[in-house]
Amino acid sequence: WEFSDDAKEITFKLKKDMTFSDGEKVTADDVVFSYQFLADKSYTGRYGSVVKDLAGYKEYSKGKTEEFKGVVAVDEYTVKFSFAEPLRTNLANCTMSIMPEHYYGANWKVGDTSAIEAITTKPIGSGPYTLEKFQEKEFVSLKRNPNYYGEGYFIENIVCKFVDQTTDIVELTSQEVDLLPGVIEPEKINEAKSKDFMTFNSYDRSGYGYTKFNCESGPTADKKVRQALYYGFNIKEFVNSYYKDETTGDVLASVQYHPFSQVSWGIDDKLLSEMTEYDFDLDKAKSLLDEAGWKVGSSGYREKDGKVMELNVAAMPEHDILNTLIPMWQRDWGEGLKIKLNIAYLEFNTLLDYVIYNSDENVDKWSIYFMATSITTPDPHSLYSEIHSDYIGTGKDNTARYNNPEVDKLLDEAKSIVDKEEAKPYYNKIAKILNEDAPIVPVYANTYFDMYNKKIKGLETSPFCDWVKALKHAYIEE
Repeated sequence: WEFSDDAKEITFKLKKDMTFSDGEKVTADDVVFSYQFLADKSYTGRYGSVVKDLAGYKEYSKGKTEEFKGVVAVDEYTVKFSFAEPLRTNLANCTMSIMPEHYYGANWKVGDTSAIEAITTKPIGSGPYTLEKFQEKEFVSLKRNPNYYGEGYFIENIVCKFVDQTTDIVELTSQEVDLLPGVIEPEKINEAKSKDFMTFNSYDRSGYGYTKFNCESGPTADKKVRQALYYGFNIKEFVNSYYKDETTGDVLASVQYHPFSQVSWGIDDKLLSEMTEYDFDLDKAKSLLDEAGWKVGSSGYREKDGKVMELNVAAMPEHDILNTLIPMWQRDWGEGLKIKLNIAYLEFNTLLDYVIYNSDENVDKWSIYFMATSITTPDPHSLYSEIHSDYIGTGKDNTARYNNPEVDKLLDEAKSIVDKEEAKPYYNKIAKILNEDAPIVPVYANTYFDMYNKKIKGLETSPFCDWVKALKHAYIEE
C-alpha cells in the first residue's frame, strides 16, 4: 500500500491470486462493498467505528447519497481509501475482513442491509478455513479452504466445541478436546500441568475482566452511586483468593484502575500512581450513597423519593467468576450497604441482547453486568467505540451508555496525533476521568494460559497473537 502526500489517502494493490472459498475472485469491488455495508444507515452491527473517519461517511450513512466516496475501486485489483483527516488510526481501519459482493450483495439495496444479515449464518470468506457445519450451542466444524491463497495453516480440520466452564478442564485432560485457550483458574492450570501429554503457553493478557454500570438508567446513572459501589466492591479480596495458586502461593492476576490493556503504550508508572485506588471501604461507600440521596429507610433498604434502591444484576449462569462475585455483592452491597439486589441469570446470547444487540429496548432492565475483554492492539484507541457517546445504542459498543463530552473530545483529538508520546497525555487524561466517573470497573488483569495437547506443534501464542492467528504455523505431529 502507499499513502498520498497529505496522508489522507491510502491505496492498496490486491493480490491477483486471491479467491473466496467458493472459487470466485477477490476484487476491489468486494472491498468497496464491505465498507459500504458497514457505513449503511440500516447497519446495526458492531465495528461501525472503522468507517466513521472515511470521507463522505456522514452523507452516506444518513442516506443523503448512494455513493460512498470513502472507498473507491480504481481498477479490478486497486482500491483507494480516502479519509477526512490524516489520523494515526486510518491504516488500522483499512483492515476489516472482506465480504464477497456476489454472495452477500446479491439482493442488497443501499439503505437496507436485511438481505445481507439474513445469510450471515452461512458465511463465505477468503480465509484459510470454510464452515463445514454449525450446530448451535454445540460446535462449529471448519475445513481448510482449498482455494486459500496464503501460506501456512497446515491443520486440515478444526472443531470448535462449546464447553461448559465447569467441565472444560475435564474435557481437556480426558483428551476430548486438544486445546483450551485463555485458562485463568489456578486449579485448572495445575490439573492440566499434571498430565504428561499436556503443554502450555503463558503470557500477560491484553485485556481484563470488568463490570460495567448502566450510566443512563436507574441508580447507577449517578456517578456517586457508581463510586460507592466501587468502594463497596472488595476487588482485592476476590483477586487474591480466586487467582491464588495454592501450590505455589502465587496470585496469577492483579488489580488495575484504568481501562487500557496492561501491555498498552497508553499507560506508564506516572499514570498508575495517579489513579484513585478504590480500596474496600464500606463507610466511604455509605457516605457517597447518603450524598446521592439514597438513605436507609423503613423498608430496611436505601430509599430515595419513596423508591427502594434496586440493582438489577445481569449474570450468566454456572459461571465460575460470577459464582464468587455475586455472593460478595450480596454480602457487601446487599447486607452492607442495604441495597436490594435482583439477580437475573441469562444465557450469554440473551445477555448480549440486553446490552448490545437490543440494548435500546432493554436499557431499563439492568444495572450491572460482568464480562471480559481481549484487546488486540497496544493502541489505547481500541477503546474508542466503547466509551465514545457516538456508540450508544442498539448494536453499538458503548454498552455502559457512558456519555461525557470531554472524553469524546479527547478521544477525537488523540486519534489525530501520529506520535505515540504526544498522544499519551490525552489517553492519560481519559484514564483519569474514567477512573473518577467509573462507568467501567476493571476487576482483574490476569495471566493467560493456553493449555494444549503436545501433539500440537508450532503454536506460538502471545498477548497480540491469539490461538486463531497462531494456527498459521501450527501442525499436528502424528
